[in-house]
Amino acid sequence: MRKLLIILSIFTLASCSSDTFPNKNWYGKHLTLVEMMGTPVQTSGSPNDAHLIFNSENSLINGSGGCNRITGEYEIDKDKAIRFSKVSATRMACQNMNFESRFLDLLDQVRYYDFDEETMLLQNGRKETILKLK
Repeated sequence: MRKLLIILSIFTLASCSSDTFPNKNWYGKHLTLVEMMGTPVQTSGSPNDAHLIFNSENSLINGSGGCNRITGEYEIDKDKAIRFSKVSATRMACQNMNFESRFLDLLDQVRYYDFDEETMLLQNGRKETILKLK
């Protein structure tokens, strides 16, 4: 009986620990925007591509909208829910400000995340994928 209680306690503790994204394995991982609203995004493989970097130690993001630097906070909840808040960007004049503004607008609409192999899917409240990062 004692062994059964110990085993049940271990399973209970294991189920309470949440290994949600982004965990320590994702700290500093550079996720490049590859698709926005179903449309592929042209990437150059350079640090200037639109991207996000998750800091799991303090729930912050930073990155680029393709020209301007992006910073903000995120909060993860159960059932793969994620919210970005206090997202801001520098305001340099860039050639493709419409693209960057749309990226920031869509980040504000994100409510869920999922993964498809190595691709992070950011979804709206209807769980429709609106951004893909790889």
